[in-house]
Amino acid sequence: MAIPSLPRACLLAGIALWWNATFVQCQNHITPNLPLSFLFDWNSPDQPFPVPVTEQCETIHVKWSRSSATGPNPTAPYYLQLYTSNFIQPFVVPAGSGLSFDYTVPFAPGTLYQICMFDKFGNTGGCQDTYTVIPSSSGPPTCNNVTFVEQLKVDPTVDNGPMSQYGFVDQCTDISVRPTSGRPPYTLTVAPALHPPYNITSPDYQPINWTVSLSWASSFFVSLADSNGSMWSFGPLHAGSGGTTGCLTGFPSPKTIKPSVAVGTGIGGLAAGLIIGALVAFILLRRHVSNRFLHLSSRPGSPEPTMTEQEPTSTARGDRVVNPPSSLGWSPITSISSPIQRRQDSTVRPFMIPRSDRQTSEVAQSNAALARTASAVSQDPGTNSQVYVIHHDSTISPVTIFHQSGTEIVELPPRYPHRLSTQNEDPREDDNAGGNRAQPTDRGIILNEPRRPGEARKPVHTRMQNFPR
Repeated sequence: MAIPSLPRACLLAGIALWWNATFVQCQNHITPNLPLSFLFDWNSPDQPFPVPVTEQCETIHVKWSRSSATGPNPTAPYYLQLYTSNFIQPFVVPAGSGLSFDYTVPFAPGTLYQICMFDKFGNTGGCQDTYTVIPSSSGPPTCNNVTFVEQLKVDPTVDNGPMSQYGFVDQCTDISVRPTSGRPPYTLTVAPALHPPYNITSPDYQPINWTVSLSWASSFFVSLADSNGSMWSFGPLHAGSGGTTGCLTGFPSPKTIKPSVAVGTGIGGLAAGLIIGALVAFILLRRHVSNRFLHLSSRPGSPEPTMTEQEPTSTARGDRVVNPPSSLGWSPITSISSPIQRRQDSTVRPFMIPRSDRQTSEVAQSNAALARTASAVSQDPGTNSQVYVIHHDSTISPVTIFHQSGTEIVELPPRYPHRLSTQNEDPREDDNAGGNRAQPTDRGIILNEPRRPGEARKPVHTRMQNFPR
C-alpha cells in the first residue's frame, strides 16, 4: 500500500529537519564600527613617527579636530575613556569643550593603556594605539591618582569557555558578556587599537554578543557600562587565528557549529522527524483500514447487512427447515449503518430442494418458482424485493440468480445431490408403509444437511447488499 501524501510529507520534513540540523549553519551578526566624527592624537611634532611609550606622570597634549571625518558633527563637551591592563574598569576623564586637553598619565611603569575619545552624544574620534608606561627619567614621579567608578559584575565567555582578561579570541567567534549587576540599559564597547570602537546596547540582563571581526593579532579592549555609570573592562585582548575569516568582509558569514553539537542535533532531528512521520502514517493508515468496513453508501434508503431469524416450519412431508445458526455470532450491524432512513428487514422464505431422481427437470421448476416469488415480492410496494442466489454442485450452471434492480440478495447454501438419498425418505418405503406415495412438489425439501467436521459452513440467511454499479 502506498504511503499517503501527508505521512510522506511528514517523513520528508523529518529528513529535511535532520539534514538541516546536521549541516546547520548560523549567520554571525556583524556589528559595524562607529563612524568617526573627529580625529585626535597627542603625537610630538619633533618625532617623525609616533612612539607608543609614555613616562610615568608624563603630560600628553591631546588635540582633536573635524579634519576628514565624515560622521555626525561632534558636540562639546568631550571625554577621554582610558583602558588599562592593570584594572578591570575603564576611566572616564572630562576633556572640556575646547579642541585640546592636557592629561597627566598616572599609571605605574609597565602598564598598557589605550585612549578613546567621545563627545557629548557618544560620537567618537576613534581609539589610539596601545601605549606602555615606562619609569620617569626626571626623578621621582609626582602626579594625581585616578578616581575609580563603581565596578559592574559581569560574566564574560567566549566560544570555548570563560574569557581571559588577556586572552586570544579566535576570529569570527563570539564574545558574550552577561551583566549580573547594575541597572539596564547596558552598553558594550569594543575598542580596538587604531580603529573606531563598536557599541552594542542591551535593554535587559540578557548576554550581549559580539563577533570578533578583527584581523589576526589585533589588540582590543572590551568594556560594559550601565545607566548609572558603573563600568567593567577586560584587556588588552587579541584576535586569534580562527578557522575562518569570512566575517572580516563586513557581511554575515556562515559558521559551522561544533561537530558534537551537529551530531547531537542531527540525531535528535532525525528521531523527531521519524516519530512524527510514523505517528501520522499510523493514524491515517488505521483510519483507512477502518473505512473499509464502513457503509459504502451514505445515500438515503441504502440497505444495511443484517441477519434475521425465523420460526421453524415443516413441509407436508415433515421435512426440516433450516434456521439461521445463532452459533455463527451474526447480529444486526448497527455501528456501521447509515443513520438516515433504513429499509425494513424482510423474512427469508425457506427454499425447497428438489428430489435427486428428478433434479434436472425440477431445477428449472424450482428456479421458475423462485423467479415468480422474487417478482411477486418486488412488485409488492410494501415488501422489499429479494434476490435468490442458488449454488449448484452438479453439472448445472454453478450459480443461478433471480433479482431485480435495487433488490436485496439472500444467499442460500449449495445443494449436495449425492447425499439426498441419505437425507430424503425412500419413495418405495413410503408406498410400502403408507400405501400412498407423496407426490413430488416443485418446492423440494428444505436443506438442513449435516456437516462433517472440518467442512466449511456458509451462513444460511445472510442478506447481502446489492450496490448500484
